[in-house]
Amino acid sequence: MELTSWLMVGFLGGAFLFGIWFMLVREDDRSSRTMTIQRQDLTRRGAPDFSQAHNEFDRKLAEVERHLSSKRRDERAILLAEEEVRKKLAEEAAAKLMQEEKEKLAELEAEEARKKAEYEAAREAELEEARKLAAEREAERLAEEERLAAEREEERQQELEEAEEERLAEIEAQEESDALEAQMASEQAERELVKRLDREGAKTSEVQVSLMWDNYNDLDLHVLCPSGERIHGGNKASECGGELDVDANVRPETKKPVENIVWPNFHAPPGEYKVYVHHYKKHKKRRSKDPTKFRVVVNAGGDVNHYEGELSAGDPIMLVCEFNLEAPEERGTEDEIEEALVAQETERIAEEERLAIELEEQRQIELAEAEEQRLAEIVENEAAELESIKATEVALKELRERLEREGAKSSDVQISLMWNNYNDLDLHVVCPSGERIHGGNRESACGGELDVDANVRPETKKPVENVVWPEGKAPGGTYKAYVHHYKKHKKRRSKDPTSFKVVCNAGGDILEFEGEITNGDPIMLICEFTIEDPEARAAKAKDAKDKLAALESGEWDGSEEQPDDETVVESPDILGDLLDD
Repeated sequence: MELTSWLMVGFLGGAFLFGIWFMLVREDDRSSRTMTIQRQDLTRRGAPDFSQAHNEFDRKLAEVERHLSSKRRDERAILLAEEEVRKKLAEEAAAKLMQEEKEKLAELEAEEARKKAEYEAAREAELEEARKLAAEREAERLAEEERLAAEREEERQQELEEAEEERLAEIEAQEESDALEAQMASEQAERELVKRLDREGAKTSEVQVSLMWDNYNDLDLHVLCPSGERIHGGNKASECGGELDVDANVRPETKKPVENIVWPNFHAPPGEYKVYVHHYKKHKKRRSKDPTKFRVVVNAGGDVNHYEGELSAGDPIMLVCEFNLEAPEERGTEDEIEEALVAQETERIAEEERLAIELEEQRQIELAEAEEQRLAEIVENEAAELESIKATEVALKELRERLEREGAKSSDVQISLMWNNYNDLDLHVVCPSGERIHGGNRESACGGELDVDANVRPETKKPVENVVWPEGKAPGGTYKAYVHHYKKHKKRRSKDPTSFKVVCNAGGDILEFEGEITNGDPIMLICEFTIEDPEARAAKAKDAKDKLAALESGEWDGSEEQPDDETVVESPDILGDLLDD
């Protein structure tokens, strides 16, 4: 159908163009013959007529233009007709294509919808299957987790039980060990107490309070009775029968003192008792240190208990313990009470008879023996102190020679280290601020200085290191001294371990320490000491000098406690004084 249409359009257009061509060719031929005849006539006539020719030319030109215009119109009409035909054909083809496309699209949409429906159905089925499978796996996982959690909890409970059993066993073992140690310490203390009470001729009873310590300081035992009366050094006997029969170290007589308060058997009144300890005086001349450790042994009607503590001079009186005592008839059987009373009465009668005959003589013998024993202890202690002082003097003399050799300084706060081989030992001092003075930091912000650092090279077999502060300028606080074996110089064949001595002047207190160290050992803490602020030290030094001056001039006014004849007023720079002697 489309081909036929195109053929008809082509045939009609060709016929039309042929007719136009034929008409133009025929008209041109006719005009050519007319112009030839006219030229012949003009030739015959002899004179040309150009106006007529011009007019004829214009006419012919107008005819050509009309012909061309008509031809152009016909061509445009043909083109328009062809364009119209093409448009119609294109519209028909487009409509047909659109219709076919719509049909195909409808078919595709229907197919797509069908496939989508099938896919959705399959996907829904798969999802449902996956959900079921996931639910089953989740159930299995939860069950497995519950099982594992139960197993872990069971294991944890078992471990906790085993750990608790082990901890309880350790606690029980530690308690048994502590109890055994406490029992051994108590037995040792009781043996020591019996020894000291026998030495002092003290009494014993079923109600008894005793105090022991181990230096020359004067500690006082106080017992508050149920009646409110206090037994102590100023009130040695109470109305209820209690008696302080031993009061030790009023003067520094023994290094193993004891105080004892006792009641006659089954005569101590029932009620609440309170036991106190008071640090009455620190005897400086014996160089006794504080705090002073002590032990109190209480026999409360047969129930024996031990208590420990420590006190420094100036501390308030300390409540150590309190106990309740039952009535005498509840503390023992009738036979025990009767036997004790009979024994007391017999002892009293025998004592009265003995005292009536030999009281004065026996008293003198006992006093002589006690005095002899006291003097022997004093001589023994003084000999030990003398040996210690001699050893200290030898060490200080050696230290002075080494410091003078090195041109070292001395002061009221000074720490020095000596040893006797070519090894390189280092002295470290930690100041109260926490800063450390040593070979790598020779000066501290608080004024301390390491002014001698020995044997960096193996130069001397009698080396010394010295850390010193300006006189009266060392800050108050705690100082710590360490020794470090930095290097063993093999070429000098120096042996290890290396023995050393550290001498400290702690604001007037001379402290001497010995030890030994081997190369490779960790740094060793030797000692630590605490001093007061410079102002407090200066005030004490001035007060000591004033007292010494007043004592020497005989102007002591008695406003303060008169010092004993043996009391030594120490200079704050005692190490400097000894080094200068």
